[in-house]
Amino acid sequence: MARIENYGHDMPTEQDAVKALADLIGPQMAEGLWTLAVQALGMRRPVTSPAELRRVAEHVMEVGELSRVAGRSLKVRIITYEALARTVPS
Repeated sequence: MARIENYGHDMPTEQDAVKALADLIGPQMAEGLWTLAVQALGMRRPVTSPAELRRVAEHVMEVGELSRVAGRSLKVRIITYEALARTVPS
């Protein structure tokens, strides 16, 4: 699942998630927060699957108000991507 051609949506990436966090809390804090969340879940970077990205996003949402905004945004984007992917013929 890379790009859903008819809808123009790319699969969310770890880079997208960290950038969204950085826009809210700064690049160094974003990198640190993302890395800690990944480690807390027993994963390794880079996080590539939508399911794992969603788990990290949910974990980040628990940290604070600004990270909750970025985490929820990523989670919604992943859910939307997965829903659209199911409608596209293989």
